[in-house]
Amino acid sequence: MNVQHTLLARTGDAVQVLSMLPFVSRTSEGVSVFGRGVPLIYIDNLKINDISELQKLSSDEVKRVEINLHPSVNYENNVRAVIKITTIRKDEGLSISLTAQGTQTKHFNYWEFGKLNYRVKKWDFFCGMGFKNNNKESSTDNLIDFLHNNTTINVNQSFDNTTYNKSFNTNVGFNFSNKEKNDFGMKYDFSRTPSGRDNLNGTSTYSDNNATNYSEEVMLWEKNEKTNHALNTYYITSWGKENKLTLNVDYMRGKTQSKYETYWKQAKEVSSENQSDYHLYIGKAEILNPLWGGELHYGMEFSYTKNAHSYSADQATNTALNGSEDENRQRLWGFFISQSKMFGDFSVEVGGRVEIADYQYFHNGKLNEDVSKDYKKILPYLQIDYDKNDISLSLSYSNSIHRPSYGQLNGSTVYMDRYTYQKGNPLLLSAYDYILDFVFSWKDFMVDVTHTWYKNSLMRTMQKMETASAMFFTTENIPHYQEWCATASYSSVIKFWCPKVELSVFKQHLTYNDCNYNCPYFTYEFDNVFRLSKHISLSLNLWGTAAGNLYLSYFNPTFRTDIGLNANLLKNKLSVWLKVSDLFNTDKERWGSNINGVYFSKDRRLDTRGIMLQLRYSFNPQRSKYKGTTTSSEIMRL
Repeated sequence: MNVQHTLLARTGDAVQVLSMLPFVSRTSEGVSVFGRGVPLIYIDNLKINDISELQKLSSDEVKRVEINLHPSVNYENNVRAVIKITTIRKDEGLSISLTAQGTQTKHFNYWEFGKLNYRVKKWDFFCGMGFKNNNKESSTDNLIDFLHNNTTINVNQSFDNTTYNKSFNTNVGFNFSNKEKNDFGMKYDFSRTPSGRDNLNGTSTYSDNNATNYSEEVMLWEKNEKTNHALNTYYITSWGKENKLTLNVDYMRGKTQSKYETYWKQAKEVSSENQSDYHLYIGKAEILNPLWGGELHYGMEFSYTKNAHSYSADQATNTALNGSEDENRQRLWGFFISQSKMFGDFSVEVGGRVEIADYQYFHNGKLNEDVSKDYKKILPYLQIDYDKNDISLSLSYSNSIHRPSYGQLNGSTVYMDRYTYQKGNPLLLSAYDYILDFVFSWKDFMVDVTHTWYKNSLMRTMQKMETASAMFFTTENIPHYQEWCATASYSSVIKFWCPKVELSVFKQHLTYNDCNYNCPYFTYEFDNVFRLSKHISLSLNLWGTAAGNLYLSYFNPTFRTDIGLNANLLKNKLSVWLKVSDLFNTDKERWGSNINGVYFSKDRRLDTRGIMLQLRYSFNPQRSKYKGTTTSSEIMRL
């Protein structure tokens, strides 16, 4: 999709641009591809790991976007979709971009970012810095029902939640570009949240056998801080006719710390602390060679992860808590190869990926042989494409692996409140997906149909505690289930109007402990951009869902409307974006689960209705030609 010189260039930022494209939808965390989850996103070949990178990129800086629904074997094995954004690049010299954004919901939030790029001949030197202040409110009603010692336990909770975070990030780097003859560069990112708070206040009403016993005031206070360092370096060279070598090396170091205090009847009941310290090393080499009239693509990657996690709690009044010192270490090797070739209007790509993982789990300083595992897996890949005139067809088969996050693998029992706990599961196995996908497109109309078979899928479940009248959340492997997913999308440009209409259905065939979770789940989206004048555009976005099952939960319908006005002034140097989010205050989180004899429902009213004003000033705007790519999905597990 070309964005430059179209209405899409006047939507605000890169998140707005992506949400107007087929199969891509906005979420509270960023963007997703329906049926495929969170995609890998690259800006000028640099992989991003934070949604703020899309927010920093103005829509009028985007040149074009490529959506790949069938990523080949050179990507991480669990990648279901890839989005590549190419930005507009200008001449040599200094470019500066300054952005200030304020949002008024129940509280005032602000975000500021500045970036600088100096280009001279084949060299780029760049840096950037941003600050964010985020303060949100929400209110939640939880209902919990289960049977304990032949007694029906009912807990009705009503909470008001306030989150407050201050964070900043900075980056600096350079690169040398010689048309991929000998390109190289380095980039360093630093981010920190020095002050984060999450406060919850409310009441909890407890009854057994439908007889109310008591209602008490509850307060949960959390303080947290996070620090992350990331370094990427790359080298690209080419020789002969279409031969190319790309090398990437990454290092990441991070630390998080959270402290919790729980008050019951205004007296401290439990205090606890979580700490995580991780190191990640990644290296990747890939080669492209012309072969048999097509392209041979092969390479290898290696990563080493060390993640230390500790949980401690004051157990004077609560013996159900389980503190622990856990350490996860993993060495992962990946080898991949694929061959592509054209046959008239058809093209075929066939290949495979071999992954070898050595995982070690240490609990309280001792290696646990039962939990530590070695994985060896061959992942085949096949794609057949047909393209003629206005019709395109694509059929693919692939495998993927989903490894549990290191947080899911820890062995601690974490206190949430008197009736709710969170437990890790060191015995979790990696999950495998077997995916058959078909894409059809005709002019501006596209359809995507996917059938996926799952083995050992990772799902959040609930269980009753044996030692207390309480329940806990944990993660389990679901041995087998399958699902269908279909999306129909239409997007076009009609004079001064750019509409996008999209309908999706998700249908799973899932049985867990003799219960079926097979009610279909529908989503819909209607996005619009209108050109009001040469420099002013209006956006109107409506989207929502119908009730249905997602995994082991039943979600109630949702609906939301956003409206925005975008103006480019001072010969496009100044961009003004005014947006009203959740116009009718209808965006809510409502779902329920009935698992292992525990019923849990949540009704959460979100702090999403508000008005946002963003000012972005650019002097000689341009993007760095940096071509390094962060390479591993291990980052997401941390």
